[in-house]
Amino acid sequence: MAAGVKNAGVARGEGREALLRAAAEELVERRGVLEVGSAAARAGVSVGLIYRHFGSKAGLLAAVAGDFYVRFDQEVLEVDPAPGAGWAERERRRTEMAVAFHYDDPLAPIVLARMARDPEVAAIEARHLRVQVARGTQNVIRGQRDGEIPEDIDAGIAAAVILGGVRQALVEVLSRREPPSRERVADQLWRLVVAAVRCKEIRQ
Repeated sequence: MAAGVKNAGVARGEGREALLRAAAEELVERRGVLEVGSAAARAGVSVGLIYRHFGSKAGLLAAVAGDFYVRFDQEVLEVDPAPGAGWAERERRRTEMAVAFHYDDPLAPIVLARMARDPEVAAIEARHLRVQVARGTQNVIRGQRDGEIPEDIDAGIAAAVILGGVRQALVEVLSRREPPSRERVADQLWRLVVAAVRCKEIRQ
C-alpha cells in the first residue's frame, strides 16, 4: 500500500511538471494565449488535472510565471558568477547573465509583458520582486562592507532601482522586432548599476 501511495504521488508530481512545460510551450507558440484543452493534450493529461493542480486557468498561468522567476533566481541571483572577485566584477558578470537568461528563454517576453497583466501573475511577480529586492539589499550592503560602494547609499533603494530598472529595460528591448545585441544591453544596464551605487565602472 505504501509503495502504491508513493508511486501515485510521483505520478501527480510528474503530471504537474508536464502541464507546466506544456503551458509554457503553448504560451510561446501562441504569443501569450493559453488554451487549457490544448495544454492538457500536449501534456498528455485530462483537462481536469489542470484544475486539480492549479485551481483554474489563471492559477496555471501564475504557476508558469512562478516557475520562470524561480529559475531566474536559481540561475542568476543565487549563484556567485565570479568567485573570488570584487563586488563590481561579480555584479558586472551577473548583469550579463541576467540579460543572457532573458534573451535565451523564449518565455521571457511573454511573462514580462503579456502575462503581467493577469492579476494572479502580477501577484506572483510582486512576491518574487520583494524577495529579490531583499536579497539585492544584502548584496549592496556587502559591497559597502567591502569598500566598493559608498556608505551613504541607501542599500534598499539602490536594490529596488536596479532590479526595477533592469526589468523595465528588458521589457522594452524584448518587445522590439529586432532587439539590440545582448552585449549592448548588458553594457547599458551595467551603467545603471554603477549610477545607482556609485561603484567603479568595469567595462568588458
